[in-house]
Amino acid sequence: MKKDRTKKDMTEQSKENRFMEKFNKFLNLIFPPDIKCIFCGRDINHFYERPFCDKCASHLPYNIGNRCHICDEPIGNEAIVCDRCQTTKHYFKRAYCPFTYDNMVRASLLSYKMEGKKYLALPFALLIEKYMHDSITNFDVIAYVPMTTISEKARSFNQSKLLAEELSKLTHLPVVHCLKKNFDTKQQKELNYKGRAENLKDAFSVVDKTSIKNKRVLLIDDIITTCATVDECSKAMSKYALSISVCAVARNKLHKSLIDNI
Repeated sequence: MKKDRTKKDMTEQSKENRFMEKFNKFLNLIFPPDIKCIFCGRDINHFYERPFCDKCASHLPYNIGNRCHICDEPIGNEAIVCDRCQTTKHYFKRAYCPFTYDNMVRASLLSYKMEGKKYLALPFALLIEKYMHDSITNFDVIAYVPMTTISEKARSFNQSKLLAEELSKLTHLPVVHCLKKNFDTKQQKELNYKGRAENLKDAFSVVDKTSIKNKRVLLIDDIITTCATVDECSKAMSKYALSISVCAVARNKLHKSLIDNI
C-alpha cells in the first residue's frame, strides 16, 4: 500500500514538474528574461539599460564629439554652431540625435520603417531618452511628425507617432496629436537642401492649438537630415508653443549633393 502511494506521489510530482516546465516556457515567451540585441540578434540581459550587445556597441555610429548646438550635426572644427545654422532661421531651439545615420543604425531604421518592425520603436525611444539625459524634464508634451491618411494606411503605421508613444511611456510626458500633414509631398531623398524646404512649404498645420498653448514641446521624428521636416512642423507650432525642440534616432550628415546650390 505504502509502495503504491509512493508511486502515485511520484507520478503526481512528475505531472506537476511538466506543468511548471510548460508554464515557465509560456512566461518566457511573454516576459523573456533575455531580450535580443536590436542590431545583431544576440541575447542580452540589459535591454532596458542598453538594447544592444557589447560587440555592436563598439561599432555603433554614436553622434559624439563636437556637434552643432542647434541641429546636432557633427562639426569638423571647434565651432559651436554649424555654418548652415548660422545663416538659416530655425523654428526649433535645439535637436537631439543619439546616432548618425550610418551602418547598422541605418539598416535598423530602414527595417523599422520599410519592413514594419514596430517592436524597434521601444529600443529607439530608450536610446533617445538616455541621450537626452536630464534635458527630457525640460518639456511638457511630446508631438510627432504626422503623415497623411493615405501614406499612413500604405505603411500601416506612423513611425514617428509610435516613437512618441514609446517615449511617452518612458518619460510620462503626454503625447499630443496637434499636427496634421495637409498633402503628400515628393520623396525628400530625391531633393537637395533647397528643394526639401520648398517641397514641405505649408505641408503641416496645427489642428489642436490648446494642447501646445504655452507648452514646451518636444517634437519627434525618426531621422533628421536637412531639418526641413522638423522646421516646417515647428514653424506651424511656433505661433502657440512656448518653445520647441526636436529629437530623432539618427542625424543624417549633409553630403555635398544635398547642399549644392544652397
